[in-house]
Amino acid sequence: MLEHRNPLLDTSHPPFKFAIISSGYKLTDVKWAHLYDLPILTPSLHVYGALDGMIAPDRSMDLRDVFVAPSELCFVGAHFVPKTRMAVETISDFVMQFAPLYK
Repeated sequence: MLEHRNPLLDTSHPPFKFAIISSGYKLTDVKWAHLYDLPILTPSLHVYGALDGMIAPDRSMDLRDVFVAPSELCFVGAHFVPKTRMAVETISDFVMQFAPLYK
């Protein structure tokens, strides 16, 4: 939304530097379909559980596929943010690559 400005959306907010999306999914109402017309360039990390019963993994993958060069963390688990060492390192490494942007 912030990458491809919509004249109906009056905002001065700059585009996001990155996004971490946990159990994310595409909105299915047709009024939001335009959000997925163009590839999303924002660097992204998509985190979802392979056993998630609330947001099925294929729904998270559908959203992931709208992004250009997305990163992914699929873990054995359900609808929560994983706290394993590997998951924390993956998320930390993703965030740290943007640290120079804030100096």
